Amino acid sequence: MLFLISVLAACHPVPQDARQAARDALENACIQRDSGNKMEAMRLFKEAEHYGLLADDSLTVAHARYQIACCLGLYADKEEILSLLKAADEGFGDHYDERAKVVSFLGDYYQFHRQFDSAEVYLNQAMDYAEQSGSLEAKQWVLSAFHAMYFNAGAYEKSKEYLNQFIQCYPPNMNDSLWMYYYHDMGNIFYKLGDMDSMAYCYEQLEELVTRSEPDCSEIQKEKWFYYGTLADFAEMRGDFEKACDYRYWYDVGDVHKYLEDHKNNLALVSQKYDTAVMQNELNRKIIARQRWIIVISAIAALVLLAFLISQVRLAKRRKREADINAQLFHFRQQNQALAQKDAEHEQIQQDYADRLSDALDKEQRVMLLLENYLNNRRTNLLNDLEQSVFGDKDHWKAMLAVVEEKYPGLWETLGQKYPDLTEDEKKSFILSYFKVSRQEEADYLGTTVNMVDKIRGRVRKKMGENS
Repeated sequence: MLFLISVLAACHPVPQDARQAARDALENACIQRDSGNKMEAMRLFKEAEHYGLLADDSLTVAHARYQIACCLGLYADKEEILSLLKAADEGFGDHYDERAKVVSFLGDYYQFHRQFDSAEVYLNQAMDYAEQSGSLEAKQWVLSAFHAMYFNAGAYEKSKEYLNQFIQCYPPNMNDSLWMYYYHDMGNIFYKLGDMDSMAYCYEQLEELVTRSEPDCSEIQKEKWFYYGTLADFAEMRGDFEKACDYRYWYDVGDVHKYLEDHKNNLALVSQKYDTAVMQNELNRKIIARQRWIIVISAIAALVLLAFLISQVRLAKRRKREADINAQLFHFRQQNQALAQKDAEHEQIQQDYADRLSDALDKEQRVMLLLENYLNNRRTNLLNDLEQSVFGDKDHWKAMLAVVEEKYPGLWETLGQKYPDLTEDEKKSFILSYFKVSRQEEADYLGTTVNMVDKIRGRVRKKMGENS
């Protein structure tokens, strides 16, 4: 048993390997996602989820599920998106800044499908998470989502309110990219509200920020190109078609340049991380092979352990059966000893009866011989010899009573206790009646006449009848 436990402990997967595999898969998945290879990114995110579950790394699993939902996008099946995002929300636990992003994505999903009531509920929950986390970034993320949701819902005043809260979260000396975002979206809100003066002010501020430097391919320029399209539309509204044409040109140039630059950068990043991805794939294969060996060894160990348990159960049943048989044998021995003792007692009783019968037969034989001599010789002294031989020194009645006591012990005392009115002759008459003696024989025993025997018998029947 200890050997099997040691083998299983040695073959148990190392959590550190699975945890590292999960995190590397998550990193590689993000690379593939940024490079536009969504299918490969999805596969890697699912691997990160799988290894994270093996390593019990709930945070990595939550990140993987959140990213899977993002890859599926806003057009995904509702049940699948809800399942992934709610599982990710629960998996982040006390990381309320991440939970705010997850629930905010749920709000974006519902507002994209124009279910604005549900979107508002989730965004309120995301705001609670952001405030619990104390993360300014999480709060800005949710405020931006509120602004976009109310704008799409047509609640432009609320959209403006949340956009103002969003910009107030930043310090006054924030970078130009945030101000451009603010003035662009605020100009759109004023346009929807019909406040053309405010719209014109916002677009003018946006134009000043965008045209502060000459258009080039610097980092700030890559963030500006999107706004050239709005400025081109604004210039057309003012009737400045020359400027509108210039803005439209720079918008198209920026769009193409961004596409090419992103493609180039993503390819470079993928190339830079290629070795890591290959190593991770090799590690994944080793982990999978190891898991298979672990499954095989565990199955063999389980079978051995099962066979051992079955043998122990069978041994226990066999021992129990042997114990039952030994108990039955002991019981039978005890019964046999008791029966043997009873048989010995029976044999002793039979031997006693046989001895007594032998003595009685001897006496009877002597009596018959004496009677034969008496009948042949008719001498009185022979009768006395007969009495002496049969009854010894006792008289007839005492000898008879001795025989009766042997057959019915305590009969004389019992009659005295049950029928105290009986006289001694009456008790003798009652006892002699069981021996079927004649009236004359009874009279001889009692030393009286036949008539007196009849009277005695009548009194016995009367007294016994009264007492019964």
